[in-house]
Order: sequence, then C-alpha cells, then structure tokens
Amino acid sequence: MSLLWLCDGPGVPGALVLLCTARGDRGIVRSRRLYDNRHAPRLVVRLGGPRRVRLDYNRPVSDQAGPTPRAPLPPRRAAASSALLVVLLGVSIQIGSALAVLVIESVGVAEALWLRTALAALILVAVRPRSLRLPGPGERLPLLALSLALLSMNLSFYGAISRIPVGVAVAVEFVGPLAVAVLGTRRPIDWTWIALAAVGVVVLGGPTSSVDGLGLALALCAGASWGAYLLLAKRAVTTLAPFSVTTLMLAGSAVLLTPLLLAHGLQLSGHWEAVAIGAVVAVASSAFPYILELVALRRVPAATYGVLLSIEPAVAALAAFVLLGQQLTTLEAAAIAAVMVAAGGASWTSGSAAARPTRASRTRPR
Repeated sequence: MSLLWLCDGPGVPGALVLLCTARGDRGIVRSRRLYDNRHAPRLVVRLGGPRRVRLDYNRPVSDQAGPTPRAPLPPRRAAASSALLVVLLGVSIQIGSALAVLVIESVGVAEALWLRTALAALILVAVRPRSLRLPGPGERLPLLALSLALLSMNLSFYGAISRIPVGVAVAVEFVGPLAVAVLGTRRPIDWTWIALAAVGVVVLGGPTSSVDGLGLALALCAGASWGAYLLLAKRAVTTLAPFSVTTLMLAGSAVLLTPLLLAHGLQLSGHWEAVAIGAVVAVASSAFPYILELVALRRVPAATYGVLLSIEPAVAALAAFVLLGQQLTTLEAAAIAAVMVAAGGASWTSGSAAARPTRASRTRPR
C-alpha cells in the first residue's frame, strides 16, 4: 500500500521528498531537497507498505532522513585515485614476480608455477564457490585453449626469470600485447612503436648485453603466449562472467601442469618456506591484482590503462633490485625504457583511434 502525505510543520527548513519503505520493524528513509521555502514549508511523504512513519516536527527533517549520500569525488582526484589503482596493480604483480624467483631457486620452475596457479584458484573459489562450475559444452573448448595459453605464458615467463633479470623478462614479454594492440594497423605511428620495441629487444639480445639467450627466447615465447591469451580471453568474457573465466582458467592451468609436476618429481616436501612464499606470490600475482583490475577497468579508460601498465618493466626492475639485488647495465636500462615507451605509445594511439568517432559510428556509443 502506498500513502502520500502533504505536511506542514515547524522545524522543516524546506520541502523534502521522503521515500519510506517499511521492512520489518524499521523504515528506510531517503530525502532529496526540492526547493527552499522557509515561510511555507511543505513535506511530501511516500510510504510503501502498511506501516506509517512518525516524524518529530520539533527536530529538523535532515536528522530523521538518515545520512545524505556522499558527493562524487572531484574529477582530478578521481583520476588520480584511478591511476593509483593501476600503479598498485602493477606493483603487486611485479613484487610477486620477484618473489617467485626465490621459490624457483628452492623448488624449481614447474613447482613454483603450480603453487601460484593452484593456490590462486583456491582463493578465488573460496571467495565465490559457484565460479568453479563448468560452462556449457560450446564454451569448454575455448576455455581449454585459454588455460593452455595461460600455462604457456606463465611457464615461459618463469623459465625466463630463472635465467635473466626480472625487469628484462617483463620488458621483452610486453612485445606480445604490443603486437596485439597494433594488429592490422596501417598507420605509420604504430609501425614506429613496433620498430622502437624491436630495437629494445635487439639491444637486450645483442653481443654487448649480458642477457642469456635462452632466457630471452623464453621471454619472447611468454610475450607471444600473452598475445594469444588476450585474444582468447576477449572471446571468453563475452559469454561468461570474468570471475568465472579467471577461476576456471587458473584451475585448468594447474590441472594441465600437474602431469609435468609429477613427471619432474615432486619437490615441495621439506621446502615449507618456499611454499609460504608461493602462497604470497599467488595472492600478489593473481588473486589481489584481479580484484584491483575489476575496479580499475571500470574507472580508467582503456588507453590510459595501457599506458599506466607500460611502467611495469621499470617496477619489475626496481622490485628485483630491492628484493633480489639484481642490477642492470645502462644499456639494458635504456633498452627497457625503449620497450616501455613503445608499449605506452601503442596503447595510447590505439585507444585514441578507437575512441575517435567515424561516420558509421558517430551516433553509436562505444
């Protein structure tokens, strides 16, 4: 039942609309000022349900209407907080990558990766148990392909950071997303970013660099797998919930890695410190970044998001220096900077081109 009251009374500084919904023994009251007329105040009260809400006219209505909603953040402050989320996302992932080196040194590449993926999947299942439900038959094969791409990406990356500095591996790995960003381009500026990234990779693998050749090849393989992962993930999240996709692909990757782990020989027993660090890596590199990413992607434009993520090689190099004592030469740092500029520039120009309206999409929202 709905009841409408027009009320006058002292202590009401202006006209308010109070929407009162009776739930159990309590009513929820929300207020919105319509106009200010202190000489002839009128109050419109709408009640939902059979109960009535009594108002004390000796007290201001604002005190009885509950807390007012928070005002939105100023644009500059909102942009700064959104950018901080993306930076925090990158810092968390790269701290996890640096800590993963310690786990790899103790138990090996396969064991370290299995710990990360299995524990991260368990954490996500604990947060939302329904996310582990298998999708329909038509979605299982693409999800399996996504799990294989994730496994290839992480296995190659962990193999790379066991041989070369973390900052170098992260920089070379960015070649994959950069190639996806400029895929099918015909603009000269995008070829500039590709050439700049290629120069950085060549310098890192050149005779003047101390980077291991196999480690560099594994980093390039991780980048190619990352590019494939992005394309497969884009298709998967169009039909499935992102949280479910993340949980299922992590669980699938751990299951696919288990035979390799058993064939290599289980070496986790007696390395409880490495297992504990592996749990931290699972949170820092998978579970926590996913939550941050969900928030950041809703608040940050895609182009800005890509540019901010391009600082990850520098963050990785800094984390590896602080946690592992890894140092880079001036030439290696310059090559990493070239890849960072290329990745950030490709993200920015690709995002700007996608956001620019064309004749066919001028009246269509993105």
